[in-house]
Amino acid sequence: MTTAPTTASARPWLIRSEDRLSLAPAEQAAHAQADPARPRWHATAPWGWMNDPNGLSVWPGPDGEPLVHLFYQHNPHAPVHERIEWGHQYSADLVHWHDLPTAIRPSEGGPDAFGCWSGIVLADERVAADGTRTTVPTMVYSGASERATQTACLATALPEDPLLTHWVKHPGNPVIDAAPASTEGLVVPEMRDHSVWRENGRWLQVMGSGVPGAGGDDRQVGAALCFSSEDLRHWAYEGPLAVGDGDVDVTGTVWECPELVRLGETDILFVSAWHASRTLRSMWMRGSRNGTRMRIDAVGRSDLGENYFYAPQSVLLPDGRRVTIGWMQPNATRARRLEAGWAGSMSVPREVSLGPDGTVRFHPIAEIDSLRSQVLADAAGAREVTAVGARLGGDSLDLVLTGRLGEAEGLVMDLAVSADGTRRTRLRLTRRTPSGPKGQDAWTGWLSLDRSASAAPGTPWEAPDRRELAGPVPLGPEGQVHLRVLRDRSSLEVFVNGQPLSARLGTAPGDDGVRIDAGSLADARLQAWSMADAYTTRLDPAAS
Repeated sequence: MTTAPTTASARPWLIRSEDRLSLAPAEQAAHAQADPARPRWHATAPWGWMNDPNGLSVWPGPDGEPLVHLFYQHNPHAPVHERIEWGHQYSADLVHWHDLPTAIRPSEGGPDAFGCWSGIVLADERVAADGTRTTVPTMVYSGASERATQTACLATALPEDPLLTHWVKHPGNPVIDAAPASTEGLVVPEMRDHSVWRENGRWLQVMGSGVPGAGGDDRQVGAALCFSSEDLRHWAYEGPLAVGDGDVDVTGTVWECPELVRLGETDILFVSAWHASRTLRSMWMRGSRNGTRMRIDAVGRSDLGENYFYAPQSVLLPDGRRVTIGWMQPNATRARRLEAGWAGSMSVPREVSLGPDGTVRFHPIAEIDSLRSQVLADAAGAREVTAVGARLGGDSLDLVLTGRLGEAEGLVMDLAVSADGTRRTRLRLTRRTPSGPKGQDAWTGWLSLDRSASAAPGTPWEAPDRRELAGPVPLGPEGQVHLRVLRDRSSLEVFVNGQPLSARLGTAPGDDGVRIDAGSLADARLQAWSMADAYTTRLDPAAS
């Protein structure tokens, strides 16, 4: 959950009720439905604001079959970040989503009075005196209030509700009241977001934070603070699980949305780097853990799109796959968002794995293929790929391009090309000399996205953020490339051999041409499909 520094004079969530923006839900929903930039097959709120994915978890549905629940940071009153609630959707396949009513809202005068911020949903297995076991879906979330930092709160679902639509807040909230002083006596300025797991008979939890003076030159560094509990309601501070390296531009001064997972026998800590009110990027950290302490051995970027894949949260599916979803931030002016009735969407679900070099890789889940509705192209050879690419079009596309990248000019793909060719968003893949001996530094490919000509200057479609997004990508030993491009109107996700680059595009309606210069791509093959919608109906504003 993103916010500004928590000083007495700079706590932006402290917005009086009379100052909050409130627009008619039906009007927002109608505008969102009609907006040509709103994604069709990425998870979106039915209207209003959406940010971090929360409570991603699997529970038996009404018929006993497993359903994936996606909660998310939501403001149904306007497409702006104010007084956040938990929106709620579910899916049987992580692709086709169904809206449910708001799960939890801020309580006036409570520890979450100014927002129910990011958190998780876990299975609390309880044993009664007679030996009966029950599993209670339990939220752990950050409450925003007048306190100096956010706090940890609990809520539980009613057991007779298989769709998890009714939640009861713990009367003893908050269960972690204030950011603890470190063992050195330093005051922790931020504390929010949660990862909770059961280990050796007790609960462990990490919350995102920053520790002043822990970096070089007494700089603040990001940190994941660790707590332990026997019952989820009484917590003891265990100290930092891990802290950042002090490189503010890379790992930030606060870590948001930490998540500790196991990939095989390897511990991976995901964090979202934040600094001075700016969301920077999602990072993965590989290392070795001993209880409540973790040594970080390698660090990498989860997505080359920086903050366009932010605050990810994952779930372990019944079939053993670990799947993550991240927040794709809006990239439009406030006026444009208010007119559109929506802001923010989720990424496509991504399967997470370890590459042969120990880096973390991400691939769209196989279920995304079920949205392919019409074959648009199937061409082989660089010349044919270039020719066929020039005839492609659409703003809802799945493109797969494979081959071997040579040492020459590389590969260029233009998306969202205008009819006169003056506007385009350019994707370029080339070879590069590695910048280091291991990890992402050793990768030999370079992927860049140029959005400088995506829209005509001064038009409503011109996005405020038009910076180039770029970084290293892995290639096979002989330059083998598997490039996948998913364009869903303003959402763009690109995957090169498991390394993503995500972006929010600002393009005019009707700019949907494609141009491909296969360049030095040997054994080139292009496949392309149009994509179907992920929603059949949306939540009725009257039912919210």
